[in-house]
Amino acid sequence: MNFMNFLDKENIFISDYYEDTDSLYADFAHFLKEKGIIKDKEKIKRLFIKRENMQSTAIGKGAAAPHIFSDEFSKFILSIAFIKNGMDFKAQDEGKVFLVFLIMSDEKDIGMHLKTLAHIARFVKTTDIVNCAKKSKNAQEILNIIIEKEKLI
Repeated sequence: MNFMNFLDKENIFISDYYEDTDSLYADFAHFLKEKGIIKDKEKIKRLFIKRENMQSTAIGKGAAAPHIFSDEFSKFILSIAFIKNGMDFKAQDEGKVFLVFLIMSDEKDIGMHLKTLAHIARFVKTTDIVNCAKKSKNAQEILNIIIEKEKLI
């Protein structure tokens, strides 16, 4: 698994703050619709909210990795939401989440979801990606940081 095979700066969503994950997922679904990635933003918002309500997708160290399956996606998609001021994701470590790795595809990519989740967990655990991302000014800087940090794992 390599982030660069699936991630580009056009799929990096940046915001200052969210009161809750429902608001984040509503805006993120709107972002995907504007990019032409999905047609039904309400469906995608509901899927992310449903997933989050099952159990927090926070993985610790300021990151989360929600993942959904839907026929809205014609291919495997990895996107990032960066929340500059962090937000409560009900993380076990009780810390704020700043970097959200969003994994999306139809149901035929279950194996890729699992590989990607494992890669993200290892990436967050073994690098200082969240702290470095906090210093970034735009999507291109976040992408550059991810590229450099991924070389370390």
